[in-house]
Amino acid sequence: MKKSVLWLLMLSQLSLMLTGCGGGGLSPTAAPTEKVRVIEDIPTLAGAEDTLRLRHKKLTEYWTTNESSILYNHYNLYNCEVVKIEDKTYPYRMFIFGETTSDDSNPNKGYDSVFHARGKSLTEWEVWCGNDKWDTSMTPSLWQPILLRADKTFDSIHNGDPSVVYKDGVYYMAFSSVGFDGREPGKTYIINCIMGATSTDGINWTKSEAPIMIWEKEYTEGWVAGEAAPPSTGGYHRPSIIWDEEENKWKMWFDYYLPGTFLSMGYAVNNGDFMDPQDWQLIHAEETPQLRDWPNPEVVKINGKYYAFSDAPGYGSSYGGPQNDRQIVMATSDNGWDWRVVGKMLPEDKKYGTHLPQTYVEEENGELYLYVFYSMVIEENLPKYSETNFMKIPVKTLEEIVSQS
Repeated sequence: MKKSVLWLLMLSQLSLMLTGCGGGGLSPTAAPTEKVRVIEDIPTLAGAEDTLRLRHKKLTEYWTTNESSILYNHYNLYNCEVVKIEDKTYPYRMFIFGETTSDDSNPNKGYDSVFHARGKSLTEWEVWCGNDKWDTSMTPSLWQPILLRADKTFDSIHNGDPSVVYKDGVYYMAFSSVGFDGREPGKTYIINCIMGATSTDGINWTKSEAPIMIWEKEYTEGWVAGEAAPPSTGGYHRPSIIWDEEENKWKMWFDYYLPGTFLSMGYAVNNGDFMDPQDWQLIHAEETPQLRDWPNPEVVKINGKYYAFSDAPGYGSSYGGPQNDRQIVMATSDNGWDWRVVGKMLPEDKKYGTHLPQTYVEEENGELYLYVFYSMVIEENLPKYSETNFMKIPVKTLEEIVSQS
């Protein structure tokens, strides 16, 4: 197995791009203190076990869908990430992003921002409204974002797709960020990247000073506004992070643009500081995706086995509307990079689309359950996510499905 030279090239390019840039770039800083970095071998991919038959295998019957939506009335919110903290009254915390109303009252919000809710249970939520106020009436016009765009070339338009881990009293978030960079005459690059942030209360966040994951050519060969021609690859976005207790490291899966696919899944690890871009090592991306056509990846590790979810495309519109061309699909892996697709779930067959899967694991009455939260399109031909719900499955049932598939 070969060492990662791509990782070192990426850091070199990123440093050139973000030091002393006009239009909101970072200012020059002193050279970083020398430190030991762990460079991992790049595992060779065995090739995903992924066929049309596997992607169409129906698994919905094994899951229990919650009776009614847990968030509703909002204009377009999705990617519902839930974590549990040490709080007797409100042990559940939710992070979700998008737009609360079509006529948003915050002109500085940008296209998308991250919002926050707290819950006494997984079905009872109240959303943060600022000034220590929380809404229990599902009135989205009251909701205020906790993370929104800034003034950097890589962070001026959009913040979203939050993936959150609560560890040792700190919230760690990886999120998608978009900005515009116009330093090249006659061109404006649309910068897509993944940033990090930390918080001790879930409301006040400190962002990373630079993207923690970005394509090395994002500023020179990325998407150009007004041009139809796509880049060769890049556009790292929609992260899913875990803290692997067994291996004592951060792991991140994300999607990115790869010609010939809808979006494909990449992979990175971090043996050091979550917020330091130099500690993130790119493992799989570009021409070596872990799974092709795997947008909005969400990965969880349970009992030593990995499970990946996606709202993968290719199902047609015969299930109730064009939004059901994408459905929630599951894959499994023993090592986190060689995947086998297991099947698909359609938890809300009366809705027009259930997308953006996010996982949560909890013990209930002595039995371990995997929850998958999802966002719903509730009107035909309306690509807005106006409700949120979840489905769950006993982990022992999940393991039986995988072993028999």
